[in-house]
Amino acid sequence: MRGRKPRPTALKILSGSQASQINRREPKFRLARGARPPAWLGFHGRGLWRRLAPLLAEKGVLTVGDLPAFENLCDEYDIVRRDPADNQARDRLRKWVIEFGLSPSSRSRISSILGEPVDELQAFLAQKRGR
Repeated sequence: MRGRKPRPTALKILSGSQASQINRREPKFRLARGARPPAWLGFHGRGLWRRLAPLLAEKGVLTVGDLPAFENLCDEYDIVRRDPADNQARDRLRKWVIEFGLSPSSRSRISSILGEPVDELQAFLAQKRGR
């Protein structure tokens, strides 16, 4: 399969895509509200999970079907926090961040239709820059 990867339906809806571009027959999973990080996840990965999982579930981006991918995102974050020089882990983390609409460019294409924007992510990023 060539070309761009398809965007997740939740991100299409949030970005205001045309109705014809949205797959209405896509499998539906329940939101991952209250999901706990797996026990094997490292310290930094668990912290990221606890901060981001509620935000993503609230916006309809994180479902129980997405949890394995979200585990990978949190695991890569843990690896990068422990070894910032691991460029392969940084590249894998960047790809997972984009998958969930968490990079500045991927987030700029999303306009929330579920209420006021949540500033916790910005506060988290600002806190990390301040260290």
